[in-house]
Amino acid sequence: MSQTVNDAIEQWMDDGGNEEAAAELSDMLEAWREEPLNLNDTALIDDMPLLTPFQRKGLRNYITLYGQLLSLSELPMVPGFDSTSVEALYPYITVAPIDDQGPLRWWQGRHSFISGIGGTVEKAAGYGNGHYKGDNLRALACYTYNYRNKVNIRIAADKDAGEVWGEGNYYNYHIMLSDIGQVERLIIGRYNLQFGQGLTLWTGLQPFNFMGHTPMRFGSGVRLSSTFYEENYQEGAAATVHLWRDLHLSAFASHAGGINLAGGHLELRNRTLVVGITAVHTSLDDSTTARDYVYNANMFRGNRLFNGGVDAKWQWHRFNFYGEAACDADMHKAAIVGVNINGPSGNSVGMSFRHYDDLYHSLTAQGYTAGINQGEQGLSIDATVKLPWKLRAVMCADIHSFSILRYGKYSPSTGGWLKVHVERPIGKHTIASMRYNYRQKERNIPYDNHNPYLCENTLRRQLQTELRAETGPWKLTVRAIYSTYNSENGEPQNGWLTAIAARYTNRLLQATAGVAWFDVDGYYARLYLSESNLQYAWSIPALTGRGLRGHLLVRFRLGQNITLAARYAITLLPEQESIGSGDNATEGAVRQTWHFQIRWKL
Repeated sequence: MSQTVNDAIEQWMDDGGNEEAAAELSDMLEAWREEPLNLNDTALIDDMPLLTPFQRKGLRNYITLYGQLLSLSELPMVPGFDSTSVEALYPYITVAPIDDQGPLRWWQGRHSFISGIGGTVEKAAGYGNGHYKGDNLRALACYTYNYRNKVNIRIAADKDAGEVWGEGNYYNYHIMLSDIGQVERLIIGRYNLQFGQGLTLWTGLQPFNFMGHTPMRFGSGVRLSSTFYEENYQEGAAATVHLWRDLHLSAFASHAGGINLAGGHLELRNRTLVVGITAVHTSLDDSTTARDYVYNANMFRGNRLFNGGVDAKWQWHRFNFYGEAACDADMHKAAIVGVNINGPSGNSVGMSFRHYDDLYHSLTAQGYTAGINQGEQGLSIDATVKLPWKLRAVMCADIHSFSILRYGKYSPSTGGWLKVHVERPIGKHTIASMRYNYRQKERNIPYDNHNPYLCENTLRRQLQTELRAETGPWKLTVRAIYSTYNSENGEPQNGWLTAIAARYTNRLLQATAGVAWFDVDGYYARLYLSESNLQYAWSIPALTGRGLRGHLLVRFRLGQNITLAARYAITLLPEQESIGSGDNATEGAVRQTWHFQIRWKL
């Protein structure tokens, strides 16, 4: 499962994703590795983005019919699960009875504290020219108290490299109460809001479209913000209460970063049908103004917004229908509708269609999109098929068009992608796979001042082969990737990468080492490589040039309550005089980073 997540992150970054947002998913999984999700607590199932729609439905129905799970060995009997998916989920899930444990005794909760420090050995140019006022160290600390998942308290602080200690650092805090009487969840502090399919209101983590998974979203409603993700969070108070039978109400008020948010979500929820209504009012401390660039013609201007939407999910036999329709105060609309069909033997197929008006404005929308939730139409298809000879094929395709001008595209444009993944087990502990990615999109013709509103077609293709073997405490991964980039008016770019990583795990120690050799002509043929890292210190380097990349990660348990971890990474580009650009550039052909972390649990 961690490899599946890494693959999704690499592809999402290649499609223009944000590294910090990608790190949020990694941090969530690391938290579940430390505190596994109890599958008997069906209220938390939607918090797990790795489950398919039919796994969620099958698990809820199974518990309703037969009672709580007694052990994880029972999970393959639940519709939608098989031995392969269960084994992949093992690090993040558990099974424990849920019953009335009597009155709250807050002093019996669990405490955890994590602190880390790291930096780059070579100092970047920003320290020499005075643009970075602080030192080149990144430091963090986080304290969490948790009592039976009913009371959760967190205090966290983060200093980025270049910041002065105590000036402009990031702080996070919250108090959360869950499942106390009619109150399903109450958060005071920093939190996120995730409803419907994200067309009206969705803050925080942007869900990844895992290959073969429908882009259908499962909003968690009112949920905690990521510990150190410094963007797109809310601050104030939010709550979800059980009104009557299947009726639930969420309400919230927030002021963060000059944005004021207030509204609510009313939801009817039963075993097969979910219908929700969302209303949100947004006001800004200062009116937004967009610079007079041609691609800014459709941007929002002003200081007030209202958005409303209706969303629904309906499961009928093997069919899963979903959708959302939203509009703003000027009746500009956005909509997405889709269906997923779960066939026998783990086969599935899905399709979704989306449409966003040119002038649909929402500062809180994060619906499924190839760009932004504005001026876009698209069709997405996904499928998972089990083939003869133990082959398993996963495919997803998307075609889209943009009716408005965007950054780097000074005319309406089109695009699309196709991703195909085929894998086969070899023996009991080895899996071989091959993946092909095809992406077409348009961009401005470079350096053409005579026709600034003409775009050219670009084509990026990538072929990847991988071999994963695991036996006893050892796991070995070998990868080879080749990419090409072509445009109508530019020189083609090519790149290749070969990487090998090994991991050893026992009761007290986990050690991971990896090395990659690469030769990439330029940025447009760049290759992303997800590496093992410490919690809250995710790294997804974009590799260009000719060189070598290596990393070493060691985790050691010191008794039952303390874990020490350290990481070292090095990039070597022998043909370059510097690495990086702008204030982030370092002199020389070598860049080294290090991190150290300690975790204490009681």
